[in-house]
Amino acid sequence: MWMVGMLFLSSCSIKEDRDGCPCWMMVEMPSQAGYDDEKVGQDGRSPVGAGDDGTVVLRLRGNSDEDAVDYEYQVTEAVKVDVGALEYEVPRGSVGVSAVALGNKIPGRAGYDGLKAAYDGGMPDRVRYDGKSAGYDGDEIRVPVGEQMDSLYGFFKMYHTRCESVLCDVELHKEFCTVSFTLGKDGYSSPYDIEVWGNVAGVSAWDLMPVQGEFRYAPIQKNGVYQVRVPRQVDNSLELVMVEMPDQVGHDGEEIPGQAGYDGERTEDDGERVVVDRLPLGEYIARSGYDWTSEDLADINVALDLEMQQVMITVSGWDGVVVMDIVI
Repeated sequence: MWMVGMLFLSSCSIKEDRDGCPCWMMVEMPSQAGYDDEKVGQDGRSPVGAGDDGTVVLRLRGNSDEDAVDYEYQVTEAVKVDVGALEYEVPRGSVGVSAVALGNKIPGRAGYDGLKAAYDGGMPDRVRYDGKSAGYDGDEIRVPVGEQMDSLYGFFKMYHTRCESVLCDVELHKEFCTVSFTLGKDGYSSPYDIEVWGNVAGVSAWDLMPVQGEFRYAPIQKNGVYQVRVPRQVDNSLELVMVEMPDQVGHDGEEIPGQAGYDGERTEDDGERVVVDRLPLGEYIARSGYDWTSEDLADINVALDLEMQQVMITVSGWDGVVVMDIVI
């Protein structure tokens, strides 16, 4: 570090006004081994497991004028999570550092514009990256309608750089929540198709803030358990929606006796599918005390007993079960 500092000082004399001199920023990437044992979610992946080859998109943006809107300094590159320490000359002012682990379920992974050659030839420790692909447009990581959130891990922090040097210690955090839910007794399978709807459709690729938009995913039931990965939420809009095809039961949208809660509503984008019921999943989660602003989003298990009109929620890392009565 001292040798680096001496080389850096040679570019700007100690005798001159140093306000115009750059700041030396060292970015310390996490080791892959250190994360494998510490943070493993219900899906069995570690933070670096979100990018199967341990690839992270690293971004630095900054200005000498801390009030400026446009960035005078920008660097984007793809790095290996275990590359160690990286060194940058950044402007004196403020600089943000963002790191996003590329997941193997981001659409178009094999065709990343700035990475295809690197993937084909073996990913080097660092490669310039244009930040664009299907599903990852450089500014947002969006979840296409019909798909679930990627197993995404990320980091973002702003740094004051009106100094000689600054250290950024990157720590990747879990930016998705796996919600597992059941609708009745063990092995129960709903006669209707189940979908999860919401108003958050991804995250900012820069500061990881939620991006609002249509989220809709139909989880596959296995042994009575449904599972969906959702992004960090900004409200309680998540819904568990039961839908059916009209021609399967021989009706055209009119109310059918014995179908409690049927409102005859049709979804806008598919015409034929009819909404049977909508349960406020987000409200149930909020009533449990779950915190969507946590650095690492915990996974949730929701047991819905439709017959008893009761919900039981357990959250990974919590002790006990939250039980609440509901009206269906």
